[in-house]
Amino acid sequence: MMDYSYFQVNEQSLEVEFPEQINVEENKLIQNIARELIEQKAVGVTGVIPAYHTLTVNFDFDLTSFKELVNQIDEIIVNSNELTKTGRSIIELPVFYSPKYGPDLEDVAKFAAISVEELIKLHSGTDYFIYMMGFLPGFAYMGSVPEKIAMSRLEVPRKSIAPGSVGIAGAQTGMYPVESPGGWRILGRTPVKLYDPARPQLKYRSGDYIRFVPIDEKEYQKIQQLDSAGKYSLKVIKEGDIDNG
Repeated sequence: MMDYSYFQVNEQSLEVEFPEQINVEENKLIQNIARELIEQKAVGVTGVIPAYHTLTVNFDFDLTSFKELVNQIDEIIVNSNELTKTGRSIIELPVFYSPKYGPDLEDVAKFAAISVEELIKLHSGTDYFIYMMGFLPGFAYMGSVPEKIAMSRLEVPRKSIAPGSVGIAGAQTGMYPVESPGGWRILGRTPVKLYDPARPQLKYRSGDYIRFVPIDEKEYQKIQQLDSAGKYSLKVIKEGDIDNG
């Protein structure tokens, strides 16, 4: 059983805090608690905000109390062994790794003292767990990047990063779903539109895994055209299809 504690943020919010770390099993538990509170329609709960090692729960104090909510969460955690056996989904996201779309690609390769080809192989050779969503609509905070290439953020953030840009910031990796300022090291770009305000349903969520699949420029253009026409779907691999070799 993991250690955790409760804090009352204000009269209508509490926070469940676990050890401060980037840990898949810990984060899965946090997401399962959040999911259970919503699916059980827990009395008085008005919202949940899962993060790396915390869960903030907003509630209506006219319908429930801090103590009642703590008891509910404790019960969910006690039954957590069954909850964490949920299936695993890996979503394959095509990425064109190139200085054309990845202005930091060569700098990260130099930092790691490896070739660009080796960098691409390392970055795309890991399935990244989505710990939480935030910062921008559809921005997924994922980990963990291989230590050898885990270069820190830019000292001076860029004023504008193109939608679809894929980057790293230390042990984290992620994709910019819309144009935004940012300080992550950009390695490439996906041709897939990650967020559309007209159709806000995302293609991935917290708890999924992302697998970056390197493509060339010709494939990038082809997928971009298909995606724009609504004729492209990301490949999703379910738990039963995964070779755990």
